[in-house]
Amino acid sequence: MSDPVLFYNGVIHTLDPVRPHCTWFTVLGKSIQRVGDGDTPQTKTKIDLKSKVVVPGFVDAHTHFFQTGIDKLFCDFSSVKNSDDVHALVSKSELGKRTWIFAHSYDEENLSNGRPFTSAELDLACPQKPLWVNRVDYHSAVVNSAALKRLNIPIGIQGLMRGKDGNATGVLRSEAYFYAKAKIASIYPLEIKNRAVNEAAKTCICHGVTAVHALEGGRIFGDEGVMPILKKMDRLPLDLTLFLQEKNLVYATKLGFRHLGGCILIDGSIGSYTAALDQDYQDAKGVRGHIYEKQREFFAFVEGAHDAGVQLSFHAIGPRAIQLVLDAYESALRKYPRYDHRHRIEHFELATDEQIHRARDLGVVASMQPNFEYFWGGPEKMYQKRLGDGWKSTNRFADILKHGLTIAGGSDTNVTPPDPILGIHAAVNHPNEDQKISVDAALRMMTINAAYAGFNETKMGTISPGKNAAFTVLDKDLFTVNPSEIKNIKVVETWFSGRCVYRSDSNLIEEVQNGNYL
Repeated sequence: MSDPVLFYNGVIHTLDPVRPHCTWFTVLGKSIQRVGDGDTPQTKTKIDLKSKVVVPGFVDAHTHFFQTGIDKLFCDFSSVKNSDDVHALVSKSELGKRTWIFAHSYDEENLSNGRPFTSAELDLACPQKPLWVNRVDYHSAVVNSAALKRLNIPIGIQGLMRGKDGNATGVLRSEAYFYAKAKIASIYPLEIKNRAVNEAAKTCICHGVTAVHALEGGRIFGDEGVMPILKKMDRLPLDLTLFLQEKNLVYATKLGFRHLGGCILIDGSIGSYTAALDQDYQDAKGVRGHIYEKQREFFAFVEGAHDAGVQLSFHAIGPRAIQLVLDAYESALRKYPRYDHRHRIEHFELATDEQIHRARDLGVVASMQPNFEYFWGGPEKMYQKRLGDGWKSTNRFADILKHGLTIAGGSDTNVTPPDPILGIHAAVNHPNEDQKISVDAALRMMTINAAYAGFNETKMGTISPGKNAAFTVLDKDLFTVNPSEIKNIKVVETWFSGRCVYRSDSNLIEEVQNGNYL
């Protein structure tokens, strides 16, 4: 048996209640062996941490892993201000060689004229090749005329937006978006699919993420990413728990999936006016969003999956959507009592007091994304524009934790970067003073709580003997820097299963990317 590797001279936050802090730990093979303070054990291999900070490897509880990799290979519209910017981006030689041009991270809030794009503006920049542009929240898109023609969207479908002249504007929401997105996912070139999984892994480990819950398949993202992930998941430099976004229970359980859902949508998003509110959107009178599921069919699916022992999770942002999920969970639990099911609600953004209490009593886990507050929360930002004073009721982290409900932290990458440090920053610096939480609580959301939300708390989430040797080395201490500076903390190294898979000052990441991890 090989000697253990000693890591010493560090500021180490274990998050283990038995020993929350230590100055050294040893790794034997792929696991943490010992944790301690003071005198270090004798061993041949020693790694001096040089007073750097170590935390458990981050766990991202809500990722669209395959789409994250896809986006790395396509056109980033996050900085686009006008159609001239679009033309500059789509004219790049690599993109110009493709039959279709795919783009992502478009946000109409960033446009200089304050109006959303239509096919008319996109046609000026890209008149011939079909251009598909996903909105940043992946609940709507805008396409040019060439794409609209190729997609052949049914005329009467909900969400095919039309102008005063009755013609389609190129903006696709709700059912029109789902219909078109499934077609888009099916035409990704094979070489893109094969590269996307590696690109996603590379992106995550650069941010210190050593485990993800990958929410894959379904009508938003298509099933194109499921097989590439399954083929590679045991050889990736991070742990992957796959949630299949599929309501065919027989199909899912035959393939061995024990986690179902994620972005099986109950409603949409605040940015796209499709989250199911109790009142009108502030900037769209008469609009209250959509419920995408029919109650009878939804209850039947939840009861069947719950009875089969599956962990369930559903996307619900608005209070009407959250209510439907809670009703379904309560019905299933009343009919088939089951301890420690850990069913989840993804986002849980606009939960009421009553819904928070009810979720706690039902044993539900809230899977939430603090990055949303950084990008869209607070006065003058998107939440305030859509919700008015309702922005003060988004992502109520402090209230939820106060009432004993577990929050698993995630990024919703590809919607926001898979950056847990930014998530911690956003939770600690919530724009609503009443919803700010401590660094310790925020770090737990991104480590042990997220591990718990995937039934993985015995193998990850803390630096404890017997757990996977997955940890992240930081240049500064989350607990001692000014809270406003947390987002500037850098990942120095990422370790997974006892091996360094990312180092900020070397080309190690390229070796991992090229398949040389295992």
